[in-house]
Amino acid sequence: MDSADFSKEPAFSWIRKLPAETKIAIHHSKILFSNGYAFDEFSPDVIASAIDCAIDAGTSVFFDPGPRGRSLLNGNRDEQRALEHALRLSDVLLLTSDEAESLTNIGNPIQAGQELLRRGTRTKWVVIKMGSKGSIMITESAVSCAPSFKIRVVDTVGCGDSFTAAIAFGFLHGLPAISTLALANAVGAATATGCGAGRNVAHLDKVLNLLRESDLNEEGKTWTKLIEGLSACPEVSVLSKTPVNGSSDRFVNVVPVSGVVSDLLSMLEVAPERSTVQA
Repeated sequence: MDSADFSKEPAFSWIRKLPAETKIAIHHSKILFSNGYAFDEFSPDVIASAIDCAIDAGTSVFFDPGPRGRSLLNGNRDEQRALEHALRLSDVLLLTSDEAESLTNIGNPIQAGQELLRRGTRTKWVVIKMGSKGSIMITESAVSCAPSFKIRVVDTVGCGDSFTAAIAFGFLHGLPAISTLALANAVGAATATGCGAGRNVAHLDKVLNLLRESDLNEEGKTWTKLIEGLSACPEVSVLSKTPVNGSSDRFVNVVPVSGVVSDLLSMLEVAPERSTVQA
């Protein structure tokens, strides 16, 4: 095993500048995705340069700080600066509720997402992963909440990357926020019913079956509590089979899962049967 694996320095710390071939690859990509673990491989300056390269090329930037977010926030000056660079300039941020709180000191995940949205200069979507409860998307004009699908979990390896891939699909295809979340929840859940990542992530047929069954873990109380805790909020939508009660002074738009699933199936069922939704 390489001694770099046990070093405090990034594994590829000898790379001081973004390689020309990497710049070309970024220019030919629609999305540049980075997560906090990239800081274990590359120097903060290289990561920041990759983000700048993507912006110059018109390539969208997705960033998921992951568990490393907290340590980067409290890291050296270069790490702090690169983390702030990524949070401020990404088109889409993806975080768990705990990670969002660690970066903002705000316990309510919707409020934390709104704060990250305010800090960003290019941020369009902040996606909060709520684990078994589902997921939330915060945009400038709306908040969308989607509960998870009921499944028997076999292995959670690869679920996060599969979820992100589906968010990217929704972003690139201009899907509504609630539809994007429903698809991402289904893809992540479908992956959890298998074992392993890579080629073992969810096949399209598993995703389609979950969508057709539409067996949601209804979390009405969860969404109501989060929504009632907001002092100011744009339109709120919740994916559900049943009505969701909001506070008396706040309108909650309940989106029937049947309509969302119907639209997704009409798009996805035209794909080859053996297609794979991959991270």
